[in-house]
Amino acid sequence: MLTVTPAHAPHSHEMIRAFVRHLQDLRRAEATVDTYVGMLARLDRTLPEGLAYACADELRAQIYVEGRKPATVALYRAAAKAFFAWATDEHDPWLDYDPSRQLPRARVRQRTPRPCTHEELADILARAQDPCRVWYLLAAGCGLRCVEISRLDRADVTEHVVYILGKGDKERTVPTHPAVWAAIRDLPAGPIARRYYDTARANRRDVQGRGNRHLAVLGHPSVTMHRLRHWYGTYVYQAAGGDLRVVQDLLGHASPNTTQVYVAAAAGAAAAAVRALPLPV
Repeated sequence: MLTVTPAHAPHSHEMIRAFVRHLQDLRRAEATVDTYVGMLARLDRTLPEGLAYACADELRAQIYVEGRKPATVALYRAAAKAFFAWATDEHDPWLDYDPSRQLPRARVRQRTPRPCTHEELADILARAQDPCRVWYLLAAGCGLRCVEISRLDRADVTEHVVYILGKGDKERTVPTHPAVWAAIRDLPAGPIARRYYDTARANRRDVQGRGNRHLAVLGHPSVTMHRLRHWYGTYVYQAAGGDLRVVQDLLGHASPNTTQVYVAAAAGAAAAAVRALPLPV
């Protein structure tokens, strides 16, 4: 068990701040850092003595909450395990006990991408206003994440190639769709995505929030920026003849297991197309 005493133990909020710096030094994705910090802060508030004094049973009780979705449980578990692994590192330990080691695995059903339909996308692109229309084209025409759109400069887009700085600061390129080039070629130098109230670069949350709100205004509240990326992944998979490696490279997935979900999505789209054939029954 934890042997530090309250008089000498670190405060949990100090540990969380140091953990954030650690994640940033590792160049973890902004979205991952934000998610982990939010979950750790909530755990710190709900645990009887906070994170620094948590025991295994208390931690488990706060993570495996009845009614909580398995995917959310898995995220809490991942955040806790990453935090306590860092906090008990033998080279620079904050704690001498890791209560997360006994956390059972969360059984998460693999989610199938939910791409928007062709009809939804056509209507969105026909009526959307800039800059959101440009962002939608980058998501649906190049498969960019919101964080990647926020990092994109005009100079990163050429007539033939888009240069992308992805998750974990990994670079990749994707071909430029003619519709994307037509929308971007005359934009001024600098960030593609700017904040609405000044000319500063927008961040991931700005792009995601403003993009999704505009989709709702257009009458498509169930469509999100990420569903536009799902559309790209699903139909690129079909166009590539079922070559998962092509989709993995274009979407910037580190693992082929992540890309594998597009097989199910494409199969579902194919089944729907067959059912729609106008054959007499």
